[in-house]
Amino acid sequence: MDAKTPQRVSCAAARGLIADAMLKSGVPQADAAKIAELMLEADLIGADAHGIFRLKQYVERLKLGSTNARPNITVNRTAPATALVDGDNGMGHLVVAKAAETAIAMARETGVAWVGCRMSGHAG
Repeated sequence: MDAKTPQRVSCAAARGLIADAMLKSGVPQADAAKIAELMLEADLIGADAHGIFRLKQYVERLKLGSTNARPNITVNRTAPATALVDGDNGMGHLVVAKAAETAIAMARETGVAWVGCRMSGHAG
């Protein structure tokens, strides 16, 4: 096979590659696993420009310090059905996941929810 021949990679191998790259860039293990899960999901649903394609870019940002590898993500609930997630300049995957979890929990309480994000890195 030459370099132009597409290669198949298992989901487990791709997930491991992403998580390992995140770990080596200073991301904690649980966060690295979550990022790998979400990046792989993007590829699996056909959003190829939002998955592993972005790995090099994310690693570069982490190594430069322009993305916070260990963010303190906080939620400020501004009203019963609204909140703002501050991502502390962390990986967007983690910030958006926290926003989604928050919105789901709030919607279960109130029937509806709106959650915004700020200080978030790229999320795919």
